[in-house]
Amino acid sequence: MADNISKLRLYNDVWNAEGMTDENSLANAYLTQPDTISPIITHLAGREDKRFPLSFLTEGLGNYYVTNDVEYDWPVMGRINKAVQCVGVKGSGLGHTVFTLIFQEKWFVREYLIAPGDQSFQAKIVADPIQTEAGWEYRCVLSTTESTDTVPSTVVGLKFIQLFAPVTPYGGSRGNESNWVAPSKMRNQVTLLRKSYAYEGNGLPNRTVNIQLSHSGGTTNYWMDFEIWQHNLRWKEEVEMSYWYSRYNRDSQGAVHLKDLSSNKQVTIGAGVFEQIPNVESYSQLTSKKLKNVVRHMLYGASDAQKMNLVLFTGIGGLEEFDNAMKDDIAGRSYMKLDGSQFVTGSGANLQLGGFFTTYKHIDGHTITVRHLPLFDNGPFALASELHPVTGLPLESYRMLFLDMSVYDGQQNVRMVRKSGYDNKMMWAVAGSTIPPGFSGDGLRSSDIDGASVHFMQSTGIHIARATNCLHLYCGLS
Repeated sequence: MADNISKLRLYNDVWNAEGMTDENSLANAYLTQPDTISPIITHLAGREDKRFPLSFLTEGLGNYYVTNDVEYDWPVMGRINKAVQCVGVKGSGLGHTVFTLIFQEKWFVREYLIAPGDQSFQAKIVADPIQTEAGWEYRCVLSTTESTDTVPSTVVGLKFIQLFAPVTPYGGSRGNESNWVAPSKMRNQVTLLRKSYAYEGNGLPNRTVNIQLSHSGGTTNYWMDFEIWQHNLRWKEEVEMSYWYSRYNRDSQGAVHLKDLSSNKQVTIGAGVFEQIPNVESYSQLTSKKLKNVVRHMLYGASDAQKMNLVLFTGIGGLEEFDNAMKDDIAGRSYMKLDGSQFVTGSGANLQLGGFFTTYKHIDGHTITVRHLPLFDNGPFALASELHPVTGLPLESYRMLFLDMSVYDGQQNVRMVRKSGYDNKMMWAVAGSTIPPGFSGDGLRSSDIDGASVHFMQSTGIHIARATNCLHLYCGLS
């Protein structure tokens, strides 16, 4: 997308990477020149203050907890039953005779019925398993009324599951055993983020420029008000980026190799959303069938959720893909028709065309709510992203993150994490000859510099308790 018509631009935006603002840098940025026709600055890249929906849905709604250490653990457990693959068979079971099934591991229990995944037969285990070089051998008898039934040779390679343990109702039955599952544990860590800005000169906070600068509070011609707004906005973006893109940097031995060069202390970085989600798939064009299948895959078996709440975070490209998938699905169903009122409003010469799908009700009862994430459209990774071959949008804009925002056992599945002592957003000033706007003070100053500096610091982390219920879809076109 063109930034602006180049021949109409008097001068380019000036990028100041010096980390310090002074009177000279303002002059170099052409902000102290004479009158302009329109005094209110135009944001060619769009307003940048609505980029942080994940922060709002978690931290903003109080869904966070404080940890006492840099690292934090949580227990996880899958299903309490599992399927085990058959690796061999001895005998046929003809005439209700005993035959042997061999499995890779010891999981099934004497007296229980077991069955292959294709449900072709059921068999009762009649003895405790024996471990051999081939695996665990189970002696079984077919549960059938027909003496001619046999175990099919294709049983090898199939996965078996354990059903229940029927015993004689006439007395004399013996007790069997029960197997159980212990939870495993996962670990993540918090990241401590910092940002600073500084300026020189005692008069800079009161310095005005020749244009009106727009910010979240309105407009101003005080340069420092505008610069502070930029710093605060970029700080929020950096925090939001850490929630999504950060990568865990502690190795399997527990060592962190990234060090602060000035102190030689470890710099810990926690896993963000992308790294925590194990389900990753690509797509070229989203369809309702793809959507139905991936949602079922995500939440199949998660019946203990009090609220099945899936939020799809995506950019403009993803929003369009979602909307097209819904409309294409309707167009392909001859029994389902929409009248014009859904997409055409107004009357006479004042008609308006437009209507977009933002919610999808899954046949399993789950609901997907689409949430626009501008970070995927105009964040740093979007600026460096390859472009979609058809629309020209960044491929990052087509990225889709399905997060299970459901409630389990009274707790939100996705929560922010902060470290104790850094659990509040910290912001402070180091005053020199001047006190930065927004801070109070008196004659006592912390620095002898003719100027001042402001510092941000915050511990960040994101905890997805059931990351297996989430999905990352990315556009594979190039």
